[in-house]
Amino acid sequence: MNKSLAFGLFGSILLLLAIVFGPAVAPYTMDDVHPFKKIQQADGTEKIEPAPQPADSVNKLGTDQNGRDILSKLLRGARITITFAVGVALLRTVIGLPLAYLGASFPRTVGWLNEKLSMAFTTVPSVLIVFLVVIVFIFSDAITPMSILWLMSVLIALVGLFPTAFVMQAKIEALMKSPFMEGQKAIGTGRWRILRKHLMPHLSTFLMVLLVSEIAQTLWLAGQLGVLSVFLGGSMLEPGGGPINMRYPEEWAGSIGYSINAFRSHPMVVLWPVFALSFAILSFNLLAEGIRKNHERKWGISL
Repeated sequence: MNKSLAFGLFGSILLLLAIVFGPAVAPYTMDDVHPFKKIQQADGTEKIEPAPQPADSVNKLGTDQNGRDILSKLLRGARITITFAVGVALLRTVIGLPLAYLGASFPRTVGWLNEKLSMAFTTVPSVLIVFLVVIVFIFSDAITPMSILWLMSVLIALVGLFPTAFVMQAKIEALMKSPFMEGQKAIGTGRWRILRKHLMPHLSTFLMVLLVSEIAQTLWLAGQLGVLSVFLGGSMLEPGGGPINMRYPEEWAGSIGYSINAFRSHPMVVLWPVFALSFAILSFNLLAEGIRKNHERKWGISL
């Protein structure tokens, strides 16, 4: 039994259900803020407890430091966090494929450039590059949260584009050295026809594994940015020097960094989004590994 594929599919399906139905089944909206709660004491008196509050019959996972229901945040945040990661991974794969093919076709020019840019972007940590660029505009009130989300998507996609393209380039170069591909070139088959008709069928599973792995890597990068208080969709500075607030308070990665100061007194406020993000990363990594193993078992060819 391919356990990696089974567990990866199970986790991915759960995440897909959360993306589609999470906001509809969430008990509360993000506007439902209850910074104080009345707690009934054993002697019949009531105690006023400030947020964050522990789990009870009303808030199944408790509330965060602003009094928002954590379960609702997780259910609503899946749509933003996972969709963001999928979009970034798709951009890298879709744009990287023609770059990789051009690099394999022209190794001394495009191939050399792909290699050097890949080295450049892997030498400097991606989180540092994104942080230094994004910090310029994430606090701007002139840019809408959705526009900031799109800008961050494009930036993070670009940061990982050339390393991804170089991985694909190496795979394409290996395939093009096969006798069949050499024969196609010998009879004058055009480069783009070779890509569409002959390379893509052999690359399909490889690209699927790469795409799923890129989703997991993007989630990991988003988590690192969240710890640095770089939130997807940007941040808001409260008047008078108040605390920084998230424009999408339900977003998983940012919730970790936003709540980190409450870890010692209320660790579950931080750990719940950590568990959610970790579950997503693990699910996509297992799915990629399961697809790879299934392909190797079926065809006897290593990806």
